Parts: sequence; C-alpha cells; structure tokens
Amino acid sequence: MNSDFTAAVSRITEVVMFENWLRFYFIDEQDDKLYIRLPEKAMQQLRSRYANLYGLAEYLNEMEIEHKTSLEAVCLFVSQQMDGGANSEGLIARVFDSLQFQVKLQLFGSWVQSHEEQLDSAFMEFSEWQRLFAQWLERDEVREYARQLMDHTPLPATNSTDTTQ
Repeated sequence: MNSDFTAAVSRITEVVMFENWLRFYFIDEQDDKLYIRLPEKAMQQLRSRYANLYGLAEYLNEMEIEHKTSLEAVCLFVSQQMDGGANSEGLIARVFDSLQFQVKLQLFGSWVQSHEEQLDSAFMEFSEWQRLFAQWLERDEVREYARQLMDHTPLPATNSTDTTQ
C-alpha cells in the first residue's frame, strides 16, 4: 500500500470522526428535526484547535442533519480539501471504496457504540476522542477483530471489541 493512499485513509477517517464528534456533542432537536448548533465560543476554539477541520464545522453549523446530509458534507469537504494537487487522480474514490477504509469506519463505529456511556458522561475534546480511539485500536482483541474484518473471515458469535476502559 503506498504512502499517499495510507495518508488519505487516515485523513478521510479523521474527517469522518470529526463529523461524528460534532453530531455527538453539538446536536440540537427542534420541531422533530436535528441540527448541528455550534456556539460562537465553540467555533472560535475549533478554528484555533482544529484549523484543518474547521471548514467542516463551519459548513455544518445550523444545518439540519440526517444521514444523507452528513455523508454529503463529509464527501464535499474531503473533495475540497484533498482533490487535485499532490493527490493522484481518483485517490479519494479509491479510499472510499477500499476495504481498509471500510474496516476503519466499522472499527470506529464499534468504538463509539461500546464507549457511548463514557463519551456521553462529559464533553471530550476531539483530540481526546482521537487519543482514546488510537489506544483502543492497539488492544489485542481489537487487532484480531480488525484482522478478521480484513481477511473476510467469519467473526465469532461474541463481540470481543465491546470492552471498557
């Protein structure tokens, strides 16, 4: 796997994680619809702490959110940030279609689900989410789960990734 592809997988995964983090902490329900609502102070902190991701927060702020709009926002942001330049033509599409990226997303989804109570107990910075997820990925049982996903082998009946901190 070349380094451009690996870097693109990491970068796009970071964008997906950030969008998920925004929805996790900044969701607001109004008239049976969900919106991302970022207070000005939060926007200022995001601009200084996550400058490379700030544009996504700015785009999503006050937007009605559903699965389709979340997906479209991530794709648009990724294409604006990564398309052209030093990236080879079609790299983004190859990442989105790759097994490596799909497995990384599945692992992230498993992590959020298995740690939801912890993540919901108090606000955590995005960098803390990244740190905790990276630590979780290093666990032997998670590495085995990832290997099984990459090898397309049947997973055991019990979910060995559902662990506590």
